[in-house]
Amino acid sequence: MKPHHTPLKVYPVTWDTELKKNLDKDWEIRYVYFHPLLPPEGKIIRFKGMNHCKSLYEKQEVTKRLIHDEVKMLRNGFNPVTKEYENIDEDLIIPETPFLKAFDIALKSFKGETTTIEDYENSLKHIKNYAKKLSLDLKEIGDIRKRDIKQLLISMSNDNHSNYRVNKTRDHLSKFFSHFTELEIFEANFIRSISLLEWNPETPHILRSEDDWRRFHSIKDINYNEYMFLFIFLYSCCRFEEIAKVKKSDVELDKSLFWITVKKGGKHKRTMKAINMASWKYWKMYYDMANEDEYLFSHNRVPGSVPIAAQSLYVAAAKYLRKVGLNITGYKLKHTFSNLISKNYDLTIAQGALGHTSIKTTMKYAIDHQEHQIDKNRKLKVNIGN
Repeated sequence: MKPHHTPLKVYPVTWDTELKKNLDKDWEIRYVYFHPLLPPEGKIIRFKGMNHCKSLYEKQEVTKRLIHDEVKMLRNGFNPVTKEYENIDEDLIIPETPFLKAFDIALKSFKGETTTIEDYENSLKHIKNYAKKLSLDLKEIGDIRKRDIKQLLISMSNDNHSNYRVNKTRDHLSKFFSHFTELEIFEANFIRSISLLEWNPETPHILRSEDDWRRFHSIKDINYNEYMFLFIFLYSCCRFEEIAKVKKSDVELDKSLFWITVKKGGKHKRTMKAINMASWKYWKMYYDMANEDEYLFSHNRVPGSVPIAAQSLYVAAAKYLRKVGLNITGYKLKHTFSNLISKNYDLTIAQGALGHTSIKTTMKYAIDHQEHQIDKNRKLKVNIGN
């Protein structure tokens, strides 16, 4: 049993009315406090502190403050029997938890890839910065209202943050407030009712032209291992976090497939991926180089017993792409493949291959899809008769 208490009551019970005779009465606040070390019936706690007041209004206001302060102390671990504060769980979020501390505690419970958590941490920097500007850091989480968050987002816009960044922060705030709602800090996640700002994303820069592809293939003249890996990554439909953990034992060359562990929403799922025939020869080369228990794409892009960090793969990919004049990140290779699939086959096939839960995500990278569809429609042959 955790320490708890009954509602605080004032005697006389008519203390908050306009009865003038109450001023001369002796007032007292009472409640029952329960604690594992006390008898089951608890202990009645009585205290005063308002009877010195000279007016009824003053006496009522002091009483309200005494009740507020007592409840706050109780929620912060105060034991009215021992007159001492007891340790409370630092990872416990209650309505009285300071606004920004609640975010730090909540973040500890979030599960996901390192890059996802880093994304939340980046948004938290903006949230903390603007919370302090608006004095929201002085509030308790339970006192935060929709208008506070809306004002925070408006302040970001006024400081010339892009609509994309403001929307991203709003989405991450919604994630945190969903957590707070589950803890019954709020009855509903009011962030969801805050409108997104209009944002028209620029066309992503991916490999499209013959010159782009010529530059990409020239990486093999600089670092052949890096080229083989990037070629495999382009066709893998994986994230760096996933492909970094692939071992030789995860690969079934005879079936042209490999296995990865997908981590999304705090869940781990072992998933089968196809080895595209265009990259099969490079998979074979890595497979032949590796021992059974080794990671295929370790340090310096050769098999090894220790997995490489996904961030290292990301940095190296960007480095070699820049070396050949391609100002893109490694993930743009994945988006390139998404565009090629949607153009030559179908959006739903691209969605399935890339593991997108929403077709909208796939459409963001299907740059040539609409133009290609118009071209196909132009060539449709339909016989309508004479």
